[in-house]
Amino acid sequence: MRPEHDPSKNITPSRPFSHRSSNGSSNGTTIPPSMKTSPSSHTNGSHEKSESNGYTNGVGRPTGSFFGHDREEVTRILIQSLQDLGYQAAAQQLSRESGHELEGPAVAAFRNAVLQGEWTEAEAFLLGSVEQNQGAVSHGTRAIDHGISNSRGSLSNNSGSREGQLDGQLSGLVLSETATRNELLFLMRQQKYLELLENRDLGAALMVLRQELTPYSSNTSRLHALSSLMMCESAADLRIQAKWDGSDGQSRSQLLSDLSRSISPSVMIPEHRLAVLLQRVKDNQIAECKYHNTADSPSLYLDHTCSRDEFPLVTGRILQGQQDEIWGLQFSHDGTMLATASKDSTVLIYETVNFKTVHSLADHSEGGITYVAWSPDDSKVVSCGQDKSARVWDTQTGNCLLDLTDFTDPVTTAVWTPNGQNIILGSLTPELPISIWNLKGERIYKWEEENRSSKIRVHDIALSPDGNRLVAITSDDRIFIYDYWSRNQLAQWSMGTRMTCINISSDGRHVLVNMKDDRVVMLDIDTGETVQTFPGQKQSTFMIRSCFGGAGEELIASGSEDSKVYIWRRRSGELIEKLEGHEKPSGPESTSFVNAIAWHPHDPSIFASAGDDHTVRIWTSPEALATKPQFKAPGDTWRAWQGQSYNGGP
Repeated sequence: MRPEHDPSKNITPSRPFSHRSSNGSSNGTTIPPSMKTSPSSHTNGSHEKSESNGYTNGVGRPTGSFFGHDREEVTRILIQSLQDLGYQAAAQQLSRESGHELEGPAVAAFRNAVLQGEWTEAEAFLLGSVEQNQGAVSHGTRAIDHGISNSRGSLSNNSGSREGQLDGQLSGLVLSETATRNELLFLMRQQKYLELLENRDLGAALMVLRQELTPYSSNTSRLHALSSLMMCESAADLRIQAKWDGSDGQSRSQLLSDLSRSISPSVMIPEHRLAVLLQRVKDNQIAECKYHNTADSPSLYLDHTCSRDEFPLVTGRILQGQQDEIWGLQFSHDGTMLATASKDSTVLIYETVNFKTVHSLADHSEGGITYVAWSPDDSKVVSCGQDKSARVWDTQTGNCLLDLTDFTDPVTTAVWTPNGQNIILGSLTPELPISIWNLKGERIYKWEEENRSSKIRVHDIALSPDGNRLVAITSDDRIFIYDYWSRNQLAQWSMGTRMTCINISSDGRHVLVNMKDDRVVMLDIDTGETVQTFPGQKQSTFMIRSCFGGAGEELIASGSEDSKVYIWRRRSGELIEKLEGHEKPSGPESTSFVNAIAWHPHDPSIFASAGDDHTVRIWTSPEALATKPQFKAPGDTWRAWQGQSYNGGP
């Protein structure tokens, strides 16, 4: 173990320019070209009927529910799915045989207008006749039971009137209950504005910004961000600055997807609905599978379940290359190497085929090494020491490339920037709590407490995978969130108890924190709200580290002061295993803490644990233990651990 030294919970993340409206979340899909239609034809066939909710009565067709499900809904979803699969003729045949249509001509016309960039027509098809009054959009009463809404409150049944046109006025599509009309208009006009900028028609773009966008948004920062794009020097620069792929990319399809979530599903079925439903079935089965730990997608043919023998439960190797407590460890990004940091002031680098020692890095003076981190390309590691220094090492030669000694207290932690050119260090030095250094040894920046009279000491830091957010935990029980590029503090959360480590998930959404009251918690990185709690492990005095792990980071693992490794399911917080193995050294004051966990980045059946017993244990599944070659042939710094017994879980 290593001893530790002595909210406004709301931040707004940086986001690209997108078309996401406030009433739902995207399913992450776009419309394939085969699904694009013209306003004069149906997407699934040639039925002629008045605009409705997609249903046409047939004679002699099956009726009633389909195994408890609405027959029309199932049929329309199947028609859509056949189109998604590319079976257009089959979709048309099903439509003719069932008497149901995927969508009517007004929806098809709206879809085509958006995909072709015909914005006036798209607005008319979506919202009908629009009356503007001081920036607000007003419409008449919706006709809820039909695919079109009547801007005058009644449907016209005149045989001579065209579909979607009522008493000479174009009616709109039925919107969902949570739809915001102003937001829908803003999204379409934002796309129009960006396309005008892309075509370098700056005068027209400025008119759209002033007259069509500004009246429909009270979000001044959003409008300022859009106006700043006027300064882009080229279309390519615009696409980069707006994080937008242009009119020839997928932006229109994405806009259509976002708009469709505001249209009643009885009129316009959400995109790829069957695929979404099937994925939810798989996700639920995975969530209910206690030992799920594979990246393979479950089959649809059978209910999914994983065997306990496929889960890492046993020790496959014990690495004994260091002479004292091991405080930290980390796999290289490509998984071919493992670095370990010890109280004996050495860093060992192992290759992970036979787990033989590649380098022993021993230039730190006495006191111990607290942390080790790999550069993005795995060509270097940085080590942080109790000797008040940080060192950068070449992993090919083992040579020390850089020695940073500007600190007056221990350096506790480090992260590399995504480009691998800079290192961010955390330390207990009040004057250098968080600092950025280049590989020449030059300090680029340092963060300090905004209240200069108060000094902070940093126990751990983490940088989001995109390099945008820097998170730090301090000795006074606070979490700080910074914008890495602007260096601004975004948030500060007071946690009320000591923390020892922090990690950010690979999707950048969550932070994982070890708390000194026997808890590991996962927080929302935007709000600081607790998403999940993982209780059970023991932690009250010393520095214990946890990690995200397993396939898809669906697992949480942590060390503990009771010599065990704890593993939970990330989503449910269920404790699924307490693994014993690290041994207590001889001596009345000896401890057997498990100090840190590192999961293999590419093989979910392997993780490593570091203990006070001077060993690193490589854990794997009983199945892998019997089949993988690295757990069979002896090496120079390990002993095989075959046939270790384990009992039935926590």
